[in-house]
Amino acid sequence: MNRTHNLLAIYLVSGVIGLISEFLGAAKISYLILLILIIIDTLTGLAKAIKLKHFNSKVLLRFLKKLITYTTAFVTVRLLEIGILTFYKTTMMSQIIAAYLIITEAMSILEHVTILGVPIPANFAKILIGYIRIPGFAKMMQCGQDIQKDITEIEDIIQFQIPVIRHSHMRRLLEIKFEVWKKVVVHIDEGLNEKLSGNEVIYYKTMALIENGFKDMEERWIEEIPQECIDVFKSWHQNRVNAWLNKVQEICYSSKSLQDKKKQIIESIIVILYQTIIDAQKGMNEDPKCKQEAS
Repeated sequence: MNRTHNLLAIYLVSGVIGLISEFLGAAKISYLILLILIIIDTLTGLAKAIKLKHFNSKVLLRFLKKLITYTTAFVTVRLLEIGILTFYKTTMMSQIIAAYLIITEAMSILEHVTILGVPIPANFAKILIGYIRIPGFAKMMQCGQDIQKDITEIEDIIQFQIPVIRHSHMRRLLEIKFEVWKKVVVHIDEGLNEKLSGNEVIYYKTMALIENGFKDMEERWIEEIPQECIDVFKSWHQNRVNAWLNKVQEICYSSKSLQDKKKQIIESIIVILYQTIIDAQKGMNEDPKCKQEAS
């Protein structure tokens, strides 16, 4: 009896695999490669999140969301190809979408391993820079004691200047921003080391860490801060961020030593954090709802 059940199970699994293989057609090797890359991307993403100390369940949720989205895209395109089979036989659309997603996953993996400290060639860094996603970046693109002093300065701002902000949402928005950027300063201090060679690699590593800070900050803002408050703050602050990103690029491509570059980048972060307080106050003074709560 057990043998019969085992045989039925084998036939069922074989049949399902056969149907999937037939459904995928000639593109099945591409799908297999993509699945492997998704798994590697997820594992390296988990390692990066653990290293940067912001691991949570959202990392796994992103994996499931990515898997569902990619599968839906593949099934839709493949059904389209089957639907037009009477007129024209092709798997070109499947191959194109598979190639695009494979490249996307490969870029994501390279980003993760770069933050994890794996050295990458300068030529790769030039390509990866184009994949950085920070508000304003696309538009712009057309030792121990020192770091402790910088951290202390940020903590002083959190402790003594932010509490003066009377608007509760704006005050919490600033607290989140400063907490995140305190971590970014530490990550830049640790991540920009002598293992990096070439301005492109230094620039990419820096921007990847900054991008990660922006993502973390935005996620926490969405969870705790009303969107209208976020929009008010960004309307005053985004131009300053754009100018700062240009300054970071100039520093990374300068002829200064790596230690000097790192020091200047961290100092520029401290400066823009002070300017952030000013922009928040301007936003509160100009926005009627902020004025109402603050009073």
